[in-house]
Amino acid sequence: MALSNLQQRLLTAAVAVPLLILLFWLGSLWFLALVLFVIFVGMSEFYHLVEAKGLQPQRWLGTVAALGLGVNAFYGNPNYAALILTAAVLACLAFQLFRLDLTTAVTGTATTILGVIYVGWLLSHFVLLRNWPDASGEHDLGFFLVILTIATTFLADAGAYFTGRSLGKHKLWPRISPSKTWEGAVGGVLVGSLGLLATKLVFDRFIFPTHFPWYHALILGPLLVVVSIFGDLAESMLKRDAGIKDSGTIVPGHGGILDRLDSILFVVPTAYYYLVAFVY
Repeated sequence: MALSNLQQRLLTAAVAVPLLILLFWLGSLWFLALVLFVIFVGMSEFYHLVEAKGLQPQRWLGTVAALGLGVNAFYGNPNYAALILTAAVLACLAFQLFRLDLTTAVTGTATTILGVIYVGWLLSHFVLLRNWPDASGEHDLGFFLVILTIATTFLADAGAYFTGRSLGKHKLWPRISPSKTWEGAVGGVLVGSLGLLATKLVFDRFIFPTHFPWYHALILGPLLVVVSIFGDLAESMLKRDAGIKDSGTIVPGHGGILDRLDSILFVVPTAYYYLVAFVY
């Protein structure tokens, strides 16, 4: 008997979550390998989406540049990130000169670089977050920050899903995502914000002191959930423009990597820069 979409989601979570937590905890090259795999698959899905519109991105160049951003984030030299982006733009324009069809010059270059930024640049912040330095040198603060961000996003997604199914009546953005409702969004904000507070509480009491102020936790929770909604809607907008339902099929019950991480693409950089600016 075929599994329902919800059953597929739960089964996928039961298999993936323990493995992901292990990789989050191991950090170092294990975590980098995970992020690079996600970037590689995400770039393939993004360029598939672009090609569905009849556009011609430079797949290999964009993928190499995106992977380079992930590797550079691990070694922590921001100047090289600017170098990689600059080289990607220059190389993309240079190689475009050799294409016979000059009508792809603007769209081919633009979509190639958009993929590098949307997937590679945004996801590289995941590595920066995991490698967050702990001033005391006693605790793995990066592990806490990754778990905090992921838990908030995924619990918000679950809260929005179940609240929307049971109470949803008023469409949130029907032109882009007809299934999402205001009731689901409110449920997502509540569940995600509570999830962030619960994650901080568990770490502080049972694992190690995070020195993450409660008032920042009260601000960051709703902020990340709202940002996650825009990330979800942004990917839905791109898919609707391309005329495809899912970015891929690699994640049972969810579609592709980008379908599962659309919110994360927006949430992780937001969390990182909020923490840089206001917390640590």
